[in-house]
Formats: sequence, C-alpha cells, structure tokens
Amino acid sequence: MRVPPLAAESVASLLVEATGRGVSLTESDEQMTITGYLYGHQPNAEAELREQFSELAANLGMAGAFQLSVSEVAEADWLGEWRDSYRPLRVGRRLVIKPSWHTWPPTDGSLPAFDDDIVIEMDPQMAFGTGNHPTTQSCLEVLEDNIRPGCTVADVGCGSGILSIAAVKLGAATAVAIDNDPIAVQIAQANAADNLVAGQVKVILGEALKATGEQFDIVLANINTPTIVALSGNLAQHTARGGCVVVSGIPVVRADRVTSTLRQAGLWVTETRVQGSWVAIVAERPGNTQ
Repeated sequence: MRVPPLAAESVASLLVEATGRGVSLTESDEQMTITGYLYGHQPNAEAELREQFSELAANLGMAGAFQLSVSEVAEADWLGEWRDSYRPLRVGRRLVIKPSWHTWPPTDGSLPAFDDDIVIEMDPQMAFGTGNHPTTQSCLEVLEDNIRPGCTVADVGCGSGILSIAAVKLGAATAVAIDNDPIAVQIAQANAADNLVAGQVKVILGEALKATGEQFDIVLANINTPTIVALSGNLAQHTARGGCVVVSGIPVVRADRVTSTLRQAGLWVTETRVQGSWVAIVAERPGNTQ
C-alpha cells in the first residue's frame, strides 16, 4: 500500500491489527510503501481491508490518497519474500541491525565490517522496531552520539525493545523499556535475552513512566505526535538534570508543535534531525547532575 507519509503510522497500525503480523515501511517519491502479509485463504479480507482503509483515509482528510494492492503468494514464497526484505543494516557508525538468519560480517561482502561494530539481532515480529524506519534510525544515531558509560535510559513505547538494547550495548548501565501492548512486552523481553542484555534491560507493561522520583539520563519516546504532546510533562519529570529527552515518530510538518510543547515542559531543544519526512528532536533538561 502506498500512502502519504502523514498517514503511515495510522495505516501501519491498522494493517498490523488486521493481519496479526508486523509490517515493513519504505519511503520513496514522497510516499510511504507499507507491506503486510495476511496468512491463509480469507475471501473477504481484501474487501474488508479496502473498506477500513477507505474509512481511515476519509477520517484523515485524505480520501482517494491511499493506493492498496493485494496479491497472493504461496506459503513458501511468503516466507522467502519476508526474509528477503530484511537484510543487515548499518545505522550510524557502529550499530549494525541484522535478522537472525544472516551472519555478520556478511559473507557476500554487501556491507563493510569493522572491529568495533555493535551488532543487534532483531527479527521482524508483531512489534514495531526492526531499525528500518527513519524514526528508529534517528533515535539510534542520537543514542550513539549521547550514550555515556554507566548512564541510565528509559524508553517509552519500546515496541521491539531495539532502542533499550542498543543503549545498553553502547554502554548504558541499565535501560527501562515500557509499552502498553502485552505482545510488545513479550517480544522486547525475548529480544533482550537473545541479545544477551536481559539483566540490564527491564521491560514493563504500562502507559508511561510512573510518577516516582526515578529519573534517567536519557528518556526516549519514539511513538507519535499526539502521545508525545500528552506525555511531554511526564518525560521531562523523569529526566535527570543535565539529561535529555529524545522524541521521534514526528512528521516534519508537526515538528513545531512538539518543540513548543517540550519547551512548555521546561526543556531546552538542542537538536533536530530530519530524515525523509520524519524528524527526531533532542531536548535537554536544564541544570547538571553534580
């Protein structure tokens, strides 16, 4: 399905709900292509999907802007196509995201390998965060530039847990990963174990950081604009002085709204990173930890 970037998050969420599986997102020609797989023969599935997406497009004021195509593939081909679409990916200078069925370094020489590479094993599942989407990549790059040995990290809306896993592998002492989806929590826990950081990544089922005195050096929220706006005060409250909040999942056209909200929460916006149609914003809590 091809949709305008502003609709990508809503469309991806609907497709995950309809298929019960993860989806892939790629961007080209100012359009997002979202691909999902519906398992088994379901005669009414296409009609139902078209009806749901037509209603969603109308609600978003984008009637006629969605291009949905459906094709059948054999079960063996489904598995092959799914795997072929996920290959090792370098993000930033040191981080490498790879699915479990690929080796590192790659035997075909498709990507250069270096002695200080940090490899994260991440398979596509029913939770967002394989490292392929620009919003996740921007957060990973911010982490690589800002993690200090022994720091603490919180990730609100953790999905697959990729950001918390990356934070610990980059040198953070601990990371707290939070999601309101029980399936995401299970997947994040499994991914942390597969990456040998389960003892440092604590995965919690919940909506946001609890209103306690616990604070973190880096607080991440790679979710969506309305939720970031609603949680900005909570994110700021749980950021240590001198620490930073990193928010992403924000369309470029909504960056000003998020920046204003973060400032109202008492944070200083220090950096924005634009990748395609998406922006990540870094904001510091004034003061120091001394």
